[in-house]
Amino acid sequence: MRERAVRESGRFGRLAFMLVVTAWLLAAVFVQASRGPAGIIAATAFAFPAGFGLEFVCATWTGRAPQAGRRSTLHH
Repeated sequence: MRERAVRESGRFGRLAFMLVVTAWLLAAVFVQASRGPAGIIAATAFAFPAGFGLEFVCATWTGRAPQAGRRSTLHH
């Protein structure tokens, strides 16, 4: 049981960290977008990692994220 608690707390820690980073990136996107045409390049640069962060958070939240040490179902 203790091993499972450690695994779950690690999962929660990764999720919390990615939520904070993704929220910061999304805030940066909106700040840069509010600058108008001058901020479009920076907004685009912040939007790409924010998209990956959102995908990671959604996959982790629903339990569909790949697990470390888990073998792929595809065999070569």
